[in-house]
Amino acid sequence: MKVQLYILGLLMRYGPKHGYSIKQIVSDNIAAFAKIKLPTIYYHLDKLSEKAYINSVIQKDGNRPEKTVYSITDLGVNYFNSLLNKILAENYSLEFDFDGVLYFSDFANKNAIIINLNRQKEYIENKLKELIITKDNTLNNLLPDYRTYCISIFNHHIYHLQTELKWINETLKELS
Repeated sequence: MKVQLYILGLLMRYGPKHGYSIKQIVSDNIAAFAKIKLPTIYYHLDKLSEKAYINSVIQKDGNRPEKTVYSITDLGVNYFNSLLNKILAENYSLEFDFDGVLYFSDFANKNAIIINLNRQKEYIENKLKELIITKDNTLNNLLPDYRTYCISIFNHHIYHLQTELKWINETLKELS
């Protein structure tokens, strides 16, 4: 559902695109905050095409190989809007698998917990740096009308990671 939302939204925002171009936009602008596996994009393009949410046209440009160019249909716009409404209606929930480890920490190896927390700390610190760089690059490539929401999206993830980093540091302090 999420991948289809992004594909349809990108086709609405940027107009007809071929698969590789969609993958590039996802990679450059969305991958930092949406966990989308790039190889699955073609799978979802096929599914959206089967359901007539998008049209596909094969184009040939000179001696270059043929490309399939996708565009959203009216049915696709309706489906996109239904996906937006479905996500808006969902309750926001967080679940952290690591909480189960801490709950049963009397059965776990304390050193393994500390090692994992330090590994997660390093990962989050790197992810924060990556997000901040991607945020700046993305904002520079967006029209002003899209910047407000984009800033909000990136800040949402940055604030979560900063809070998670604070929690890890507090937990490591308690364990030592």
